[in-house]
Amino acid sequence: MKRFLFFLSLAWIAAASAAAAQVRVVTTTTDSASIVQAVGGSEVVVESLTRGSSDPHFAQAKPSMIRQAYDADLLVLIGADLEIGWLPAVLQSARNPDILPGQPGHLDLSTFVRRLEMPTGPVTRAMGHVHAKGNPHFWLDPRNGVVIARAIASRLAAIDPEHAETYKANAKAFAATIDERMAAWREAMAPLAGRKVVTKHKSLVYLADAFGFSVVTEIEPMPGVEPSAAQLKSLVATIESENVAAILVEPLYDLRPAEFLSQETGVPLAVVPQSVGALDGVDDYVGLFERIVAEIRKAGII
Repeated sequence: MKRFLFFLSLAWIAAASAAAAQVRVVTTTTDSASIVQAVGGSEVVVESLTRGSSDPHFAQAKPSMIRQAYDADLLVLIGADLEIGWLPAVLQSARNPDILPGQPGHLDLSTFVRRLEMPTGPVTRAMGHVHAKGNPHFWLDPRNGVVIARAIASRLAAIDPEHAETYKANAKAFAATIDERMAAWREAMAPLAGRKVVTKHKSLVYLADAFGFSVVTEIEPMPGVEPSAAQLKSLVATIESENVAAILVEPLYDLRPAEFLSQETGVPLAVVPQSVGALDGVDDYVGLFERIVAEIRKAGII
């Protein structure tokens, strides 16, 4: 019995040592968490501070987030003010100097990508929920996923140089997967290329840029503001005059305005996930785009 307990203790110590050796990563979205896992593999433990079914703009700082941030070796954030309403409070309460801005443990992904919709003039509250640093939904272009993976691999290598080659190889494999699937996704989405769509929020512009369609307008009259009856009537006229091919809406929003517009105009509506975990079965970053294409196909748009 003593011999059994001895070996059991050794196994527990070995497991604890292995866990301690892993890089502890927290991300602000499930999408970046999925890419961290793909790049880091067994060398990382990753947690997302938000769920894919929620809007990361409007998360609330919680004790669980503070604990996760306190334990982290690396914080991966989207940036471009996406998390401005809650992340500073989490960092202040966590008191973890390793993940503060300017430290190796603080990775702002927005600094690595080409951001769309950069404001050219002053931004005020009267304009609604507008980002002064450009549109932060850049993960919805798969090509940016490759850029993100490389940035994560480089930062993990700096924090954990012993496994630098592993991170580099994993990022290369991730990029190869995206490149392969991108060809298939573009072929599937080809009927939508050059066409116009209407979206609920300014969150699908990167998806449009990746697959060659354009967003003619949003259902929200201003970011974060629901449309009035008069504005919906105006949208019906716009959809008809602009020969809009599709209405695309994410599942976290109220679908009723989009459903009304689809019924009034006959334009098909697709509910497309905006993040990993936004719909059941969307379990990783590649799966996110597989499901987006599948939902658009199911709606008869492509």
